[in-house]
Amino acid sequence: MEGKYKELRTAVDAVAAVDAHAHNLVDVDSSFPFLRCFSEAEGDALSLAPHTLSFKRSLRDIAALYNCRASLDELESHRKSSGLLSITAKCFEAANVSAVLIDDGILFDKMCDLEWHKSFAPAVGRILRIEHLAETILNDEAYDTSRWTMDLFIETFLTRMKSVADKIVAMKTIAAYRSGLQIDTEVSKADAEKGLLADLNAGRPVRIKNKSFIDFLFICSLEVATSFDLPMQVHTGFGDKDLDLRQSNPLHLRKVLEDKRFSKSQIVLLHASYPFSKEASYLASVYSQIYLDFGLAVPKLSVQGMIASLKELLELAPIKKVMFSSDGYAFPETFFLGAKRAREVVFSVLSTACDDGDLTLPEALEAAEDIFRRNSLQLYKLHGVVQSSISLNKTSMVTSHPDGIAFVRIIWIDTSAQHRCRVIPVRRFYEVVKNSGVGLTMASMGMTSFCDGPADGTNLTAVGEIRLLPDLTTKYRIPWASQEEMVLADMQIRPGEAWEYCPRNCLRRMSKILKDEFNLEMNAGFENEFYLLKNVIRDGKEQLVPFDKTRYCSTSAFDAASPILQEVNSALQSMDISVEQLHAEAGQGQFELSLGHKESGLAADNLIYVREVIRSIATKHGLLATFLPKYRLDDIGSGSHVHLSLWESGKNVFIGSEASKTRHGMSELGEKFMAGVYYHLPSILAFIAPLPNSYERIQPNTWSGAYHCWGKENREAPMRTACPPGVSRDLVSNFEIKSFDGCANPYLGLASIIAAGIDGLRRNLSLPEPIETNPSGHDSDVGRLPKELRESIGALSQDTVLIKFLGEELVTAVIGVRQAEDYYYRKNKDAVKELIYQY
Repeated sequence: MEGKYKELRTAVDAVAAVDAHAHNLVDVDSSFPFLRCFSEAEGDALSLAPHTLSFKRSLRDIAALYNCRASLDELESHRKSSGLLSITAKCFEAANVSAVLIDDGILFDKMCDLEWHKSFAPAVGRILRIEHLAETILNDEAYDTSRWTMDLFIETFLTRMKSVADKIVAMKTIAAYRSGLQIDTEVSKADAEKGLLADLNAGRPVRIKNKSFIDFLFICSLEVATSFDLPMQVHTGFGDKDLDLRQSNPLHLRKVLEDKRFSKSQIVLLHASYPFSKEASYLASVYSQIYLDFGLAVPKLSVQGMIASLKELLELAPIKKVMFSSDGYAFPETFFLGAKRAREVVFSVLSTACDDGDLTLPEALEAAEDIFRRNSLQLYKLHGVVQSSISLNKTSMVTSHPDGIAFVRIIWIDTSAQHRCRVIPVRRFYEVVKNSGVGLTMASMGMTSFCDGPADGTNLTAVGEIRLLPDLTTKYRIPWASQEEMVLADMQIRPGEAWEYCPRNCLRRMSKILKDEFNLEMNAGFENEFYLLKNVIRDGKEQLVPFDKTRYCSTSAFDAASPILQEVNSALQSMDISVEQLHAEAGQGQFELSLGHKESGLAADNLIYVREVIRSIATKHGLLATFLPKYRLDDIGSGSHVHLSLWESGKNVFIGSEASKTRHGMSELGEKFMAGVYYHLPSILAFIAPLPNSYERIQPNTWSGAYHCWGKENREAPMRTACPPGVSRDLVSNFEIKSFDGCANPYLGLASIIAAGIDGLRRNLSLPEPIETNPSGHDSDVGRLPKELRESIGALSQDTVLIKFLGEELVTAVIGVRQAEDYYYRKNKDAVKELIYQY
């Protein structure tokens, strides 16, 4: 089977897994016995653990890793002589994980804190155990136990929980251990208060165990988790003897799942719910809220037991809902064993599914990526929160490189939005560069689209060097070049210290201000317009001509391009980028690909990869794809229109509501934010319409937004509020900026928009009256936006608000590059024709 499914074996072993549920490690001299590495048993029962199949197999696995004799005494001696740092590095290297999510609510002797683990995993996230939070509050000496009431406790509990909601990736409950999973969703506050007092009367340290109190706690916590769009992990199935196995069957959760309050919740059943794996699979198949995690069952069961358990999970459950975790705890060896056995078990189950005809090989390859990585990235929203809730590790140990990979491309986007890369042989990347980065001249952010040297006025020269640090959460195998990977990079002075010119960090800074001051997050969704061109021979000369000559939404145009667009869509899916729709646009050979909205940092990352995918797959098919705003002066231009909304705790708060609604259909804060963008729009154009060619597109009567105005569903306005299906017609859910084009650096563009929006929020700005007809008929009332690049440069140079927000050094470089490009393309009219090869 190994030979028959070699490609699947390679893929399973190579994927950098997300370990979605684990616990803290302990020092090698902790009193927590190493024998617990192999068993959930305690006391006398633990002494029999060496006689289990799992122990015998796992002992050999660890001995092989450490290259020592397979005996418990030998392993313990090796651990103590090597030290915790050494064995952790070796185990995590072998586990090959890209992120570890840690429930730090179980306490061990000499336990390492969460920060400590960041030296060994590229990313570490925190899972909040709700019972531990409650007990921490109740055991706080600052509170007199006699003064507790249910109202006071819940207020304290929820305040503490909400204060860390943006710093965690999930919540977790161990209700199964305490009172069981038969959660009473209608438990009264009075009964819960009686339970609280009963637990308090047992004395300190308080250990909550009253069912009514725990049920009430769970319901309140799940409401918060749902409002913040956080998953709730639930212990199900087997565990240590503190648990009544009969009460840990996930079928007991049906009352919760049927409750309308929790129809949008995300509930993760841990430990494969073993021995209730079939029940868990059924629940995941009929309830949208249920997801499955098979940690602990793998590796604690026998080989056949692990295989059977995973097979049972997949009998009914969608593959997109099944996730890996090691359930590693206390000992780094548990992380290694969980990952090693999970890869073997997943390979066995998927290859058998191929033999049985349940899966094709391509489907099995996709399933492996889903189970080990993609599903967790999506459910726990690691892309969007990785910079704030998960600290990227810059000093982690060497990890083994994926089989079959030759090169890794490190990509950055400069001031003129050129996609540039350094290519590193895979071994050097994983041994050196992924931690320390590669050097890059400071002149890189002063380069223009016509010259690979710093422009005058940027204050950047050939003197000085920065580091390109790969952001490993953005690393993917390249779909069109399967022997390579690509990863986006941050620009840093040294590892851990951002360079003030770094576009990704600029957007990150603006997003943090918006979050810290207003508890808001801006989401962005891009519409990507581009032309497909083909080479033809005319009069003995090669010429690039449009791929086709059809019109807007032409079915025949899509028929011709469908094989290419299918490949584009498939490539984007493999990178967790969701396409909402595609169609032929109004230009000859022009198409549009629309993306869903994401947190602005992730939206910008995705946009870079979308451009890479479209251009590269077009090249593969012998075509050239260009995002140039005005490829032909006698045809329709191409934009990268962006739809923007504001979110708080997982809810769109740009849209008007009963609590906050303006006459324009958006919320009050939505109007203030949008008004800030409106008033700064001439300056913002220097970021989002960055070339002289951009202004050839922004003309009246071309749906590109030539006038300084806004309107509701007015496609001639540069700023348009939108009301998608399902939203009341008197409300608007987002606003679109039509001026954004495919030559813009999306990080700088979105950063300038957020900065302007923050100014609107701070100054309580209001929008002028909307223009509901073609603004070209309002010449006397509505002024034009900058007609040329030099005008937007002038507006930016006078915009002290944006300069202060974004940083004088960065804005100076942007203005220097824009001025150089304005001068060059005015002087060299034909040079613009070469830009189709760059954008």
